[in-house]
Amino acid sequence: MVTKINYKLLLLINLFVFLFNSCSLLNKSKNNNYIVKNRWSGEAVLFSDVSSNLLKQKYINKGWTKLNKKKSVPYFKLKKQEGIILGNYYENKKEYLVVQLNNGVIYKWEKLLWQLNDNALPGHLCRVNDLNQAKKFNGKYVWLNSVTKDTCFINPSGVIYDKFKKVKVIGTRVYQNGGRDCPIWLIIESNNEFNPLVRYNGNKKIVGKQNYYFDYNPLPKIWGEDLIIKIVSGQLSHGMTDEQVRIAIGNPDFINNTSSRHGLSEQWIYGSEIGKKKYLSFEYGKLTSM
Repeated sequence: MVTKINYKLLLLINLFVFLFNSCSLLNKSKNNNYIVKNRWSGEAVLFSDVSSNLLKQKYINKGWTKLNKKKSVPYFKLKKQEGIILGNYYENKKEYLVVQLNNGVIYKWEKLLWQLNDNALPGHLCRVNDLNQAKKFNGKYVWLNSVTKDTCFINPSGVIYDKFKKVKVIGTRVYQNGGRDCPIWLIIESNNEFNPLVRYNGNKKIVGKQNYYFDYNPLPKIWGEDLIIKIVSGQLSHGMTDEQVRIAIGNPDFINNTSSRHGLSEQWIYGSEIGKKKYLSFEYGKLTSM
């Protein structure tokens, strides 16, 4: 009699386990079905090293959760891990980025406002394709552009580096200390063991953002000494080309294109605050008014 009861109990336990696992697998499959491909689906990514200040931030330690869980994962557990972007996941009117680590575990990131609609990846996530492109600069020279902010130029060497200085790239580093640009840096050769870092540009920028370095000599001698002196000092003069203006004062925040019977013209706008905007006009690529 005891044996018969135990047998029935064993059947009930096995049935319960089967139903429980079936429901879990069904829910997991259901969640996976709601992953929608995005512009980065299939790309390999690397969770970058981050500054101690960023590592203390709430958003980076609360943003990542396992796909079917709500408990957040502290960033130090993901740092330097690699994975593949699966796509986007939508739940309770929220948009998530979904990444599967190489160990098979799937995580989702609750997107910040400026990352919605695939506008940008989290700043601490490095695309391996971008890193491979940056590595092509190893052994080459670049000319520095922006050297004033530590979100684009880190200089522990003690050596003074000016704008337009020619430097040699000797490596790359994946690191994020702030800002929205990709967390890839070019390591600059120095005369001591403390090598400066300049943030990797990615594709050449022409509007809205600045290039942190030039991959060509930005001050060719053919321009003449007087014009080069003006550009180095950040001065403008009528007749400058659009490229010369970019080198002198950087890329504009906005560009308005207009056409008339006289041809195509452009209006460049620097700044976004009312009353502080600067307007430049170009005709056929030459500065005509400022």
